[in-house]
Amino acid sequence: MKKVLAVDIGNSNITFGLFKGGKLVQVWRLPTSEKINLSSYKAKLKNIDGVIICSVVPKVLKSLRASLKPMVNYKLLVVGENIDSGVINRYRYPKQVGQDRLVNARAAYEIYKRGCIIVDFGTAITIDVVNNKKEYLGGAIAPGLEISLDSLAKRTALLPQLKLAKPKQLIGKNTEDSILSGILYGFASLSDGMIEKFKKKLRRDFLVIATGGHSSLIATYCKSIDVLRPTLTLEGLRIIYHASLP
Repeated sequence: MKKVLAVDIGNSNITFGLFKGGKLVQVWRLPTSEKINLSSYKAKLKNIDGVIICSVVPKVLKSLRASLKPMVNYKLLVVGENIDSGVINRYRYPKQVGQDRLVNARAAYEIYKRGCIIVDFGTAITIDVVNNKKEYLGGAIAPGLEISLDSLAKRTALLPQLKLAKPKQLIGKNTEDSILSGILYGFASLSDGMIEKFKKKLRRDFLVIATGGHSSLIATYCKSIDVLRPTLTLEGLRIIYHASLP
């Protein structure tokens, strides 16, 4: 049974997923930083058969490679560099698409075998479309939940810095609850509105998948989410890795 390490380097976190066969057995996260030390993870990285990475932060990818080099003795696969996502990229300028978005599209297609809209609640909120021909059609990008919280605190004189949490009620009775309501209910409404517009434009009923670090929190506030799959990117990386085997 092959052990594969899938690594998703995002703007805020690096997410590691360890697969045994087709099963995701461990997930851990580190803050995204150019200074990566994996020495404390040697036990987890022991006897791994392969590593596959997608990254939206080139400098961190370089640092991660250097950190993994003493621990592994095989070639690292990097999506978009020495291995392709496997979806047909219909973006007007294909190189502009983050590899994580293409990996999500591949995962959604392979798992559900139908057209999907993928909403990734990460540092940014990305809404992407893959059709039943395995074509990535494009999408939309909006600020993420934590970016919005940070901006409110930094760009206003009286609003406090808050940690992301569930609002106590829709109509806030204090500043904290009002901000959290605006963030959670507001971005849920944004997502629902965009999904409705996408479906109207596409003229078909697409399966809607929520993923990303904040998906478990916000999905309950969205009416349009069909499936919650927080580890979709890691699953996509595993699928791409196994598809590359002879």
